[in-house]
Amino acid sequence: MAIAIAGVRIWDGVAEHATEVLQTLRIEGNRIAEIGTDASLRRNARVLDFEGATAIPGLIDAHVHLNLDPQLKTPDEQLAVAPDVRRKAMERRAAEMLTAGITTARDLGGGDWSEIALRDRILAGKLPGPRLLCAGQPITTPKGHCHFWGGEALGLEDIERVIRRQVEHEVDWIKVMETGGVFTPGSSPRGTQFDLKTLSGLVELAGQHDRPVAAHCHGSEGIAFAIAAGARTIEHCSFAGAGGFGSAFDPALVVRMAAANLWVSPTVNSGWGKRIEHEGAPTDFFRRMSHALRQLIAGGVRLIASTDAGIPGVMHHKLPEALAVFSKYTGGSPVDVLRSATSESANAFGLADETGALRTGLCADVLIVDGNPLDGLAALNRPIGVAARGEWTPIACVRAKLGDTTTKKTAKKAAKKAAKKTTKKATKKSATKAPKKTAKKSAKQNKTAVKETARK
Repeated sequence: MAIAIAGVRIWDGVAEHATEVLQTLRIEGNRIAEIGTDASLRRNARVLDFEGATAIPGLIDAHVHLNLDPQLKTPDEQLAVAPDVRRKAMERRAAEMLTAGITTARDLGGGDWSEIALRDRILAGKLPGPRLLCAGQPITTPKGHCHFWGGEALGLEDIERVIRRQVEHEVDWIKVMETGGVFTPGSSPRGTQFDLKTLSGLVELAGQHDRPVAAHCHGSEGIAFAIAAGARTIEHCSFAGAGGFGSAFDPALVVRMAAANLWVSPTVNSGWGKRIEHEGAPTDFFRRMSHALRQLIAGGVRLIASTDAGIPGVMHHKLPEALAVFSKYTGGSPVDVLRSATSESANAFGLADETGALRTGLCADVLIVDGNPLDGLAALNRPIGVAARGEWTPIACVRAKLGDTTTKKTAKKAAKKAAKKTTKKATKKSATKAPKKTAKKSAKQNKTAVKETARK
């Protein structure tokens, strides 16, 4: 049966503002059939009326690790988790991401391809969760960053074998650890792991299998190599130097990035919010990284929202909170930040004709929030419901099943608030134009809409 999401402002993922006139978004199957104000859009449909709420494209997190438990601090602890325990935890994390309005995510690393199995089960409709794009085992040097995931390679012959192994497991992307990282003991984020010739060969090999490359880069030399080699996205892009992240910022690299067909995925998570100020003054970390990110934007480099969810302390469903922090570091307006988490990410992933916007014919990935996030990103923390590939999910219902009673109450309250306006309006209108019996019927119908959205 078709679904009609009615009485909402529409932000299409691109425009400067949401519509002022309340509209109806009609979903047929897994596609957006039409958006407009005509009453016929409600015909022969399950009507979900949320007057005053805002419909936006489902959110996209460009960098997650679903097989990592953010409460574990070391690789050894992660590897000690039993496979069946990890699988169940991954399923829960995917469901939690959906309740946060995340309808697409790119998983950039694991060791046993369990995220690919999860991807396929979600797409088959067997589990709730976002559309997943997966990279499988990241390619790294022997004992290099995240070597414990099995993607070690010494030269191009080894690299070709690793790439073929990922392709056989039907990955969507190829991930390369061009520099060291923080998570792996003994690894240096500043240092490069592959020289330019080897990295260029890797990108070429991935291209032969029609796989774009995501390059993990902290140090500036690694960033330079990734640009020259033709990576599609640069992960982190931290400009790491002797003085920490952001201390080796190079404006010449900004010019080169802007001229290349790439995007930067800076992995700004909600934890970065704790590093903005200390005793009322901006921290050195905030000064360095906010300068780097703002210079990237000013130079025309395209940024996509990402969190690196799964690393210690970074929860998979916290993208909405991270976007508010991202705004502080970049100085971006709400609409700029929202684009980075919707339409711009879809562009980077080659999915602009599938998702990332609310437009007739696209996949119905739709998030309904209480309020208008273009007026303030805090509205993202008040989700009412989400449609992922056309499948409507009342957020309160899923969170209740997950045992999250606090967020359940918040979402349920938002759903009732949005639908209560419609109940009053419909009852008043019916009372003036029809007998009281009709008014009662209208009110009853709207109460049903509330129950559909916030049913326990």
